Amino acid sequence: VVFDIGANEGEFALSLREHDYKGKIVSFEPIKAAHKRLFINASSDSSWTVHSRVALGSEIGTTKINVAGNNALSSSILEMGSAHKESSPESIYVGKEDVPIITIDSIFERYVGNNDIVLLKMDVQGYEDFVLIGAKSSIKKIAAIKIELSLTSLYEGDKLYDFYFSKLESLGYVIFDLEPGHRHHNGRLLQFDATHVKKLLVDTRC
Repeated sequence: VVFDIGANEGEFALSLREHDYKGKIVSFEPIKAAHKRLFINASSDSSWTVHSRVALGSEIGTTKINVAGNNALSSSILEMGSAHKESSPESIYVGKEDVPIITIDSIFERYVGNNDIVLLKMDVQGYEDFVLIGAKSSIKKIAAIKIELSLTSLYEGDKLYDFYFSKLESLGYVIFDLEPGHRHHNGRLLQFDATHVKKLLVDTRC
């Protein structure tokens, strides 16, 4: 089962299908317009479920999310920092939306069976730690985590890659793969995707 958190229009899920993944996908997206397009993109795939429009975090309630101008790709509950605005001016916020916020723990068993292997993919623009806090009970059942991390602060109050490397190691994960992501126009790498896998599932002799 793939938990696709911060799905936007379903780009990650579609890439999984292009690479022959045939298992279950559950997508979560908080922005109204993106969620509508996500639902359309998933409608013909019986193994791809789109959860109702919510954000994921550390508690259940309601919140406001900032809508980014780059087709909502950089939308975040956090305020955007100056480094992000300077490196990607098209991503500057164009509005706010009210949205329910839930935890992974509150819906995990709805989608995951006893024998399922779970990949948690997060693209939540600086809000990753809150999502992990909300998975306190279910984290032990998550085999792998694919998380977008920053080398420099891009959102107010965000945490950088070294915090997450340490946190995920303490939770029993090892780094399995790194993929370069968003760059400044001067070529400096600002974000990358890191895939962490439970240590027990990885041959650490490699």
